Amino acid sequence: MTNEKVKTNSVVTATWAESILTLAVKGAGVISVNIDELSPMLIERAAKHGLEQRLRDRAAIARDTKTGLSASPADKFARIEALAAHYIAGGEWEMRGEGGGTRRKETDYIIEALAAIQNVEIEVMVERVAANAEKRGITSDAYLKQIGTAAAVAAKVAEIKFGEADGADDMLDELTGDE
Repeated sequence: MTNEKVKTNSVVTATWAESILTLAVKGAGVISVNIDELSPMLIERAAKHGLEQRLRDRAAIARDTKTGLSASPADKFARIEALAAHYIAGGEWEMRGEGGGTRRKETDYIIEALAAIQNVEIEVMVERVAANAEKRGITSDAYLKQIGTAAAVAAKVAEIKFGEADGADDMLDELTGDE
């Protein structure tokens, strides 16, 4: 696995190659740390720190450009809850659909829709889906893609997506000149 995060004005560049993290500090030097050489306690602490930070970062939502208001605690919680459910369901570190230009994964919408339909928390639905997928001998993603074709689920997913399309009608009007 090689993963490099570089910004044009970066002083510190981080590069991963397998289990080795290399940090290059512009004009100062380079240091490498092999996580295989770290204690299990330190690795666990680093994992906990990283997960906590990742979930906290999920609550960082830009101000509403029309009202100037900050996101509500409920909005922040919903974003954290969705990312936590994504991880619990076996999702990758990057969740499609996060702010910052990526798109939300379709199965995340399906989980949210199922939870809303059955009036349960997302975590409960993630557990139910995992259990039912295991009974069928398929992955949670495969299970969700199949159940997502049910009319009621598809309709709820569309409703959720429409709710996220805040300002889309205005944007369409701008494009067509119907301001």
